[in-house]
Amino acid sequence: MSADFPDTPQPRPAGGLLRVAAGLLVGLLLGGVAGYFHAQRQAQPQDAVVISAAQAEAQQEAMRQQATQLRYTQGQLDTADGELVIERSARQELEAQLRAVQAEVGRVRDQLAFYEQLLPPGPEGSVDIRGVQIDREGGGLRYKVLLMRSGRNGGASFAGALRFQATGILKGETVTVDLAPMQVKAETGPVTATGESTTAASLALQFDQYQRSQGLLAVPDGFVPESVTVSVLEGDTVRASRSIKLEL
Repeated sequence: MSADFPDTPQPRPAGGLLRVAAGLLVGLLLGGVAGYFHAQRQAQPQDAVVISAAQAEAQQEAMRQQATQLRYTQGQLDTADGELVIERSARQELEAQLRAVQAEVGRVRDQLAFYEQLLPPGPEGSVDIRGVQIDREGGGLRYKVLLMRSGRNGGASFAGALRFQATGILKGETVTVDLAPMQVKAETGPVTATGESTTAASLALQFDQYQRSQGLLAVPDGFVPESVTVSVLEGDTVRASRSIKLEL
């Protein structure tokens, strides 16, 4: 009679353990990948837009173009600022010139008002010799004459001429001669008298209220002037006259 032995446990094959280990490793890997993508989804906003590399390059190019345009615009602004500085300086210079001109106009008005107070009494438009100065200068006579006319602006201008006549000694006799102008300085500046103006021994006049005239009169050779008579002619009519005795 054979004896009964209990069942001895059989060892598991080694391949089963490997499958279990591989399953665990795959599970861990899958869990890690799932956790990574979950973390990515948590880090990005839900409305985030993912763009491609080409789109990113296009955006960078657009930004570069905008930066270039910004620099160009800044250059234009700098140029405009420089032009504004120049224009401001020019405007200030013009304003200074305008103030100077206005001051000169005021001075001339004051001077005109002063001359208006000196207008001689008499009929409207009458002419008067307000001042005469005659001095010897070399071989000639230097003269300054101030003429004024009564009344105010608005009427016709006076048109006439100046005449200079000198009384003196020539070859031992007392004579009166007409003096021709060598040089005339009217309101517009000095003018040398030549031709007909020299032989005429008179100076043309045309003014409204006052006129200054100065110049140099020629004296004949051998003539010693003692006095000079200044006359204002209107045609052949003497409108005003004054005599000046010369200093020796």
